[in-house]
Formats: sequence, structure tokens, C-alpha cells
Amino acid sequence: MKTHNPIRYNERTHSKLKNNSPWLRILTIACISLSILVLCGMGQRGDAPPMELKINVLFENTRGPDNSLEPSAEWIDSREALERVYAATASLQLPTEASLSIPQIDFTTNRVLLVRMGRKPTPGYAIQLHPEHCKISQDTAFISLRWSEPAPGSVLAQMITSPFILLKLSKGGYDAVNVMDQHGKTLFELPVAE
Repeated sequence: MKTHNPIRYNERTHSKLKNNSPWLRILTIACISLSILVLCGMGQRGDAPPMELKINVLFENTRGPDNSLEPSAEWIDSREALERVYAATASLQLPTEASLSIPQIDFTTNRVLLVRMGRKPTPGYAIQLHPEHCKISQDTAFISLRWSEPAPGSVLAQMITSPFILLKLSKGGYDAVNVMDQHGKTLFELPVAE
């Protein structure tokens, strides 16, 4: 009895595959090339490593330039606006604190961001920069701030405070800013006007 062996050498089939092998090679190379191009294209935007954000604290304090009730963030876009913030802040300084000098800022290469915590009923609130967590990724500058509050149940003096921080950021590489707290929660999102 003859058994049918499905896997057997067939000279005619082998010669057809052998004759078509240049086409198979070309098709294989084309598929691999296309796959590489697609994979490289996907990684360009979303998988790019974050860039460093050059950022410095110009000034921070618990007695802010105004008594805004709610937290806020705004761009300071001129020397005159910066002078107004410093004048308002200087009027709130204690006699024992050093006098404030307005830094020289080149607004063509830098931006200044004022972040306010809003009016608070006691001391113990503060805003601090976490520069190691600040970066530029996907055309957005991410700024990490420590948003400190007193521990629940703390007994503190009744004294109105308005914590704020004034930041200098280098321009370039981003078209929006995301300000986050120490837990990664977004506090503010600001567009960048050129």
C-alpha cells in the first residue's frame, strides 16, 4: 500500500521557487524596509527623550504681590510688568528682610512665570521648585513645584499669607507649559505666546 507523504521533494516545485527567488528576496527586503521606516517614524515624536528645561527661581516668598483668593499662574512679559511685581512684593517685606533688587532679564531669550498659591489663612503654606523634575517633552515644558501645606490639625497662628514663586525659563523647544505639584497633578496649563 502506498502512503501519501505530504512533505516530499518535488523537483518541479523546487525549480519554480528557485527561479522566483530574486522576486522573493526583493519582496522580503521591501517588507523589512517598510517595517523599519514605520517603526522609526512612530518613535520620532512620542518616544523622544525629554530635553532639559533651563529654569531658575528669581524670588519666592509667603507674602505675595497680591492677595488673590485662588491659585493662579501668569506670564510676566516685560521689564515694566516685572518691576510692578517686585514693587508690590517689596512693600510687603519685613524690615529685617534684605531689600529686593530686580534682576536683569533678557525677554527675547527668557520668559518669567509668576505662580501664586492664593490667599491662605495661616503660615505653613509654600511653593518650591523641583528643578530635577523639570523637562521639555512633546513640545511642552513640564515644571514641578512642591506645593506645601500645613499638616492636618496643626495649630498655627492666624495670619494671612499669599505664597508665590517667580521663575525664569529659557525660551525655545516648547509651545505650552504644564505646572504640576509634587504628586504629578496638573495645577496649571498655559499656552506660550511668541
